[in-house]
Amino acid sequence: MVPARPRERILSTATELFRQEGIAAVGVNRIIADADVAPMTLYRQFGSKDGLVAATLEQWGTGWLHLLAEALDRRGDDPQDRFEGLWDALEEWFSSDGFRGSYIANAATELRSEPDHPAHAIIAAHRQALRQLLEDLAKLAGAYDAAVLAAQLQVLIDGATAAAAVDRDPAAAHGARALASAAITSASR
Repeated sequence: MVPARPRERILSTATELFRQEGIAAVGVNRIIADADVAPMTLYRQFGSKDGLVAATLEQWGTGWLHLLAEALDRRGDDPQDRFEGLWDALEEWFSSDGFRGSYIANAATELRSEPDHPAHAIIAAHRQALRQLLEDLAKLAGAYDAAVLAAQLQVLIDGATAAAAVDRDPAAAHGARALASAAITSASR
């Protein structure tokens, strides 16, 4: 197996450490040691720890949204099947080993007191991309106000994700799925 390039090793190492332990708890020296890179490599690639945090959030968010989009696409064109695929994917994620909630939401909470942190732009873009995915799904379902339904679904996803992480119970998806079904039915009348 070919070892990952230094940038990829830094990104994957930092993402896992930040996700598991928190951004403030992990220093760059630990990332450098665990990724087996020279200090200048990290700074040349990312500029600073803040730049690295933003890059890890972008990579994680892109991967997570890709998994959701794939889950929807596997269900074909039927809106109800696609909604079921969304909740099935979330329930599977909630049940996965090492599930700790959304890295995006956890980072947003941790970085709340740093309004100028470059991660906030990445977090906002991720939230908008998720909203767009949900709005596209709502339009396909014939919602009379797809933006409102997308916002409601996003709140349900956020709540279910937080509940599954805090309670360590993937069943949070079941209650949110039922509420989402009611919202979809109501929005399609």
